[in-house]
Amino acid sequence: MKIKLYLHVILLVTLTCCLTSLSWADEATVFDQAVAAYELGEFQKARDLFLQALEQQPDQPIIMCWAGSAALQVGELEEAEKHLTEALAKQPEYPEAHNNLGNVYLAQGKLPQAAEQYREALKHKSDYVDARYNLANLLAKQGKFEQAFNEYNRAIQLAPDDADIHLNFGHALWQAGQSDKATREYEAANALRPGNPGILNALGALHLSSGNNEAAVDAYEVVVEADPNFAEAQLGLGIALYNLGKYSEAMGPLASAGTLDEDSFAAKYNLGLAFAAVGDLESAEKAYEGALVLEPDNARCLNNLGWVLQQSDRAQEALEHLRKAVAGDPELEMAAINLALAFEQVGDTDASRAQWEAAVQDFPESSDARFGLANSHYAADQQPEALAEYLRALALQETNPEAHNNVGLIYLEQGNLTEAVAHFRLALQQKPEFASAANNLGVVLERQGEPDKAVEMYRKAIELDPDCESAQQNLQRLAPPAETAVG
Repeated sequence: MKIKLYLHVILLVTLTCCLTSLSWADEATVFDQAVAAYELGEFQKARDLFLQALEQQPDQPIIMCWAGSAALQVGELEEAEKHLTEALAKQPEYPEAHNNLGNVYLAQGKLPQAAEQYREALKHKSDYVDARYNLANLLAKQGKFEQAFNEYNRAIQLAPDDADIHLNFGHALWQAGQSDKATREYEAANALRPGNPGILNALGALHLSSGNNEAAVDAYEVVVEADPNFAEAQLGLGIALYNLGKYSEAMGPLASAGTLDEDSFAAKYNLGLAFAAVGDLESAEKAYEGALVLEPDNARCLNNLGWVLQQSDRAQEALEHLRKAVAGDPELEMAAINLALAFEQVGDTDASRAQWEAAVQDFPESSDARFGLANSHYAADQQPEALAEYLRALALQETNPEAHNNVGLIYLEQGNLTEAVAHFRLALQQKPEFASAANNLGVVLERQGEPDKAVEMYRKAIELDPDCESAQQNLQRLAPPAETAVG
């Protein structure tokens, strides 16, 4: 079962302060209070105070710029656009106003207008780091990675110790598929801001997506130790541990992620995977059901819940979920196969055959689908059709001891002893503990006139499975125990 990781990479923008020099003492008092509130993060209070300052001095572009920035911070985008546009009408070469208007347009989804404003800011102030950084983020968001990389590099030249620039440069490189370079930028950000949970979380997510699960665990463990309530890091840690086969260890972080973020489908889904991996089917069922509350039509989760019910001998219940999985995602191979198996479990041979045929049609390169269809033919005593599908399945996936064993049985019934021997030997080679294959090989060897070798295989079958009755009967017939002498 594959794991889908949900990554939340955020490209940050920088909102620039709009200078603070005013020459009107009365207005400066209100203005200074507004600036102080803004810098403390009290944006609603700052907005109200800036509006008071504007009432007293409505023609000041500096106040307009600050009022627009505060309005943006509280989500009043139209108001922010109005103030910043008015500021630029008064002072067209005002780089901070251009930058912040660009941020407004970005928040409104007006990306071309945002880029234009960032470039206007840089035209008037070429060493303006915030505008350069924001333009880089915007270009990355648009998928214009080469242009974005150029702007990030120029921003880093201007501010080499700015961890956020390195961090977002890393995000952009990752999105562009340049994982090695992204790692270097994340590590540079971490060096500037050691132990920062957000940076280490990004580094862990990158390692996880690159398949470097050990490094991901190292990064995530630092994050959750510093901030146990970091839901995304708990999720990433759980997934990395799962990928390393540490299923029991994965459960704790995944459960924590689900508790911290009750709307996290990924946490509940991956917790189901972990429970299923250790055979705790009851807990896996509950986890998958919780995930389906959040995403009722998620085909993978429906398939996995169906599989759990099948393993719990509840195939009839499984059918409902598996039907929905196949309908929801016709390209999900395992759902199609599990649905056919569920029909077999409930004894509906016609539906099972039809589903196997549909699976082969939809997934002609699926060895599992062809093997299932071959078994269906074999169970109906349709040996020519079964043999053809078994051989097709083996052509797609050579390692399938059960298929080799069944092919050997068909050849044995057809009298093709040479091919039968070859397939029984392959079955044993691929699955040395396969008692039935050992017994079947003994039968062929006996028919080929090699009773000693046949006896050897019958004994091997009994050694592998002391309850193998056919091997016991064959051995009894071919090599009965010596009678005890009577004096």
